[in-house]
Amino acid sequence: MIQPIPAPSPFDNLEADVILRSSDREPVDFRAFKLLLSLSSQFFSEIFTLPQPSDPNASIYSEECADRRGTPVIQMAEDSQTLLLLLGLCLPISVHEIPRFTSLNEVQKVTEAAFKFEMEGIQKYLRAELISPRFIESQPLRVFAIAYRYGWDLEARKAARYTLRHSMDLPFVSELEFISGATLYRLQEYHRMCGEVASSRALLQIALAEHDDVWTWVTCKRCPAAWNTRNKNYPDTRKWWVQWIEDIAEEIRLKPWGETVRKWDLHSKALGQAAACPNCSKRAREDLEVFSQMLAVEIERDISSVDLDLNFDDWSSAPIRNIRLVTSPLSINHKF
Repeated sequence: MIQPIPAPSPFDNLEADVILRSSDREPVDFRAFKLLLSLSSQFFSEIFTLPQPSDPNASIYSEECADRRGTPVIQMAEDSQTLLLLLGLCLPISVHEIPRFTSLNEVQKVTEAAFKFEMEGIQKYLRAELISPRFIESQPLRVFAIAYRYGWDLEARKAARYTLRHSMDLPFVSELEFISGATLYRLQEYHRMCGEVASSRALLQIALAEHDDVWTWVTCKRCPAAWNTRNKNYPDTRKWWVQWIEDIAEEIRLKPWGETVRKWDLHSKALGQAAACPNCSKRAREDLEVFSQMLAVEIERDISSVDLDLNFDDWSSAPIRNIRLVTSPLSINHKF
């Protein structure tokens, strides 16, 4: 039999009254206190108060003890890294600093364990951790799938909004298995609708231009206009500006986010064209920057009006129901 490895401090306290053994090939023993586990987990609170049956196969404790003190051992289904993070969140900060999650895989595994053991306080912490900038900004689709799996509505909607910063032509991620095809379709439709709304707002700017506007692309009469024919109802806006608007509309259809309006390469292209005009070159950069900020605000407001239809009653919630069923006090086995 493989000899278990002691967990690092503070999970090596010899005064601990229970040992949680990880599921690793080389198992790690985490010494813990029943009181702290009971305070953190409704599940453990109930389990530790139940009388254990005489049949070892029905007991929550392993037949072996880790030391001469007779400290009971519970064989866990979680690996050592998951237990390290989970148990670290059960300890007061005076004993152990708050664990730092370095990947969404860690967040997902600990969240699953927190649901399994009914740790509501830790679940609340993990909800905030899931949507922290280091995760949601770069991996919004994965965050959305995890939030959706656990029925976290606000977090799922926020992640969906962050997916707008990326095109939906994304590679497969394993977390997609947490959601149904219908949910993925709704998310894609939300992205498409936001793209249409944002693109329409950008193109509308051409029609909204007025004769008394002070933008350089309206006041300038030297460089080429966008249209060859004059229309008394609309000013002769400059061709370089209209081309920039059309480029923005196309780009923002794919990435419907206000900041897309300020995309550097499109700005650079427009300013390069404006530089050929003695009039536009003087004010184009400043006017374009101010106009971009205003347009970005309008686009964000329009996108906020698009509704995302989320249904948490489909098959994706099944894993959570199964976890609760398996860990019911009436159906315990050696491994939690």
